[in-house]
Amino acid sequence: MRNQVLDSAKAAAAYSVVLLHIRFPGETGNVINAAARFAVPFFFLISGYFCYRESREAVLKRMPGKVKHILYLAFLALPFYIVWECIQKGIEGESVGDWLKNLLVPHNIEDFVKYNSTTPVKPHLWFLFALLYCYLLFWAVEKLRLHKIAYALIPVLLFCNFWMDGRSGEAGNTYRIMEFRNYLFTGFPFFMLGHFIHKEKGKLQKRVPSAVWAVLIAAGAGLSIAEYFLLGRRELFAGSVILSVSFFLFAVFQEGKKGPEVLGWIGAKYTFAIYVLHMAVGDIWKDLALLVHGQESNLYLWTRPVMVCILTTLLAAVLNSAKGRIVKFSEK
Repeated sequence: MRNQVLDSAKAAAAYSVVLLHIRFPGETGNVINAAARFAVPFFFLISGYFCYRESREAVLKRMPGKVKHILYLAFLALPFYIVWECIQKGIEGESVGDWLKNLLVPHNIEDFVKYNSTTPVKPHLWFLFALLYCYLLFWAVEKLRLHKIAYALIPVLLFCNFWMDGRSGEAGNTYRIMEFRNYLFTGFPFFMLGHFIHKEKGKLQKRVPSAVWAVLIAAGAGLSIAEYFLLGRRELFAGSVILSVSFFLFAVFQEGKKGPEVLGWIGAKYTFAIYVLHMAVGDIWKDLALLVHGQESNLYLWTRPVMVCILTTLLAAVLNSAKGRIVKFSEK
């Protein structure tokens, strides 16, 4: 039986990812962006959570399928956005050939392999390749029975993440965002934390009432915003960690209860499509605004994030329906 509340939480996190990249204007956009930074860790938590099985043999049997699945998704999304960016460069009058050559510059390839950086194409795709690396790391952990070491590394890796993030903004320091926003310092600690939560689910559920997680959700959001005002922009706030973990635990412990029906449906069916496609939909909406010279209007700036959420959901629904029809047709 699906957890409808968790599906609803996935939809909320997917829309939060949209708001990370398609911002509201001004300080409002910055505040919402700070609160929304829980979303990517939330998806790593989910991935680690569903990798847990009591039987080691069952885990090892499932891992090749999970790796193949994320490989398929990642290498479906990347070529799509390469073609998409070629179209965008053509619309903007830039040289498509020069842009394609830049993708193959050695340092771009190195950054992609080492840090999952997809910035030269579309930055948000880094998550897919980071998740692939997390699956491979976890597979090694399971094979070598290194769970205790992996759990112990969670706070260490997160500390390194915060330390590098803090120093990246200081004069004379050379840490780039990709050096800490990657599979190792962002993905793997949350992935293993999700795995640990599943392992200890029974104990956590008995000891901590759901109301506590609800309070922590609000506290995490408030702390993230406060950190933004105190520290400026960050890839990850301490509040983001509290918010992502508490929101995840709250949703997990509502298993068997009803959640918002529409959000639950969206979360169950369209989360991946929303994550991948929202940047393309954002480009289309921007191009339409440029066409009518409305890109500077307040109406456009304030409605763009909302419209991208709505249109991406509709596009995901259309694609999902088309996929279903194709499958039915092929089975005839």
